[in-house]
Amino acid sequence: MPTQLAQVAPMANSPWGGLLAVYFAMIGVPSGLTLAVWWHRQRYPTAALTLDWRAGWACLGLLAAAGALLTFDLGRPERFTLMLTEFGGWDSPISLGAKIIALKVFLLGVALYMLSRRRAASAGAAAPLPARGATRQLERAVTWLLVASSIALAIYPVAVLARTWVSPLAGTSGSALLFLVTSLLTGYAVVELIATGIEPQGKQDAGRRSVMLLLLMTFGAAMVFTAVSVPVGPARESLDAVLRGDWMLLFYGGVLGIGLAVPVLMLLLARRRRAARMLGAVAVLVGSCLARFLVFTA
Repeated sequence: MPTQLAQVAPMANSPWGGLLAVYFAMIGVPSGLTLAVWWHRQRYPTAALTLDWRAGWACLGLLAAAGALLTFDLGRPERFTLMLTEFGGWDSPISLGAKIIALKVFLLGVALYMLSRRRAASAGAAAPLPARGATRQLERAVTWLLVASSIALAIYPVAVLARTWVSPLAGTSGSALLFLVTSLLTGYAVVELIATGIEPQGKQDAGRRSVMLLLLMTFGAAMVFTAVSVPVGPARESLDAVLRGDWMLLFYGGVLGIGLAVPVLMLLLARRRRAARMLGAVAVLVGSCLARFLVFTA
C-alpha cells in the first residue's frame, strides 16, 4: 500500500524540476537530427557537405544546451563531472546517458573537423570530393558511431523515467517507440528548416515530405496503441489526466492539433510552398517535444 501511494504522489512532491522535463524533451532533437541527416546523405550525396556542416553545429549547440540543463538541475557541476568520470555505475541510466552525450560531442567534433577539410578540398569543385583511404574508413566509423549513439540518446530517457514513480507512462509498452519516433520527427523537422538554399531541392523536398508523413502516421498509431495498452494503475491514472484531466488541453491542442494535424495538412495541401513546409516543421517540433514532456510530467 505505501508503494502504491508513492507511485501516485502528485508532481509537487517530485524531486525533479522543470529543467529536467525540458532536458528530456529536447535531448531527442540532436539525436533525430543526426539520424535524419544520415538518411539524407545516403539519398542525396551532392547536398551532404553543406547539410552535414549545418546539422553538425546545430547538434553541438543542442547537446551543449542539454548538458547545461542537466548540470543546473543536478545543482552542482561536480555531480555532472562525476557521472562522466565514474565507470562503476553502469546500472544508472542517467549516468550512462551523460557519458553518451559526452561521446557524441567528441564524435561530432571529429566529424566537423573532417568535414572542414573536405569542404576546403572541394572548394570550386562541381561536386563534393569523396574521402579516400584511411580518412574514408575513419569517416565511416565515426558516422556509424554517431548513428548508434543517437539511437541510444533518443530512447534512454525512457529507461531513466521508467525506474521512478514520477513518470508512470514511461513504463508502458509503447513509450520507447514514442520517444524514438518523436526524436526522428524533430530531426527531420530541423533538416527542413536548415536545408534552405541547398540545391537541387525538388527531389529532396519530396523525399523529406514522404518520410515526414510516414513518421507522422507512425506517431499517431503509436499514441493510439500505447493508450489502449496502458494497464490499470498509476499509468492509467496518468493517461486519464492526459485525455480527460489537467493535461487534456496540452495534449489535444499541442500534441494532436499543432504536432499532428497542422503538419499533415501543410504537407498534403501546401506541399510545394516552402513557407508552409517550414511552418509544418515548427509545428512538428512543438508537438513532439510536448508529447515527450507529457510522458515525463503527466
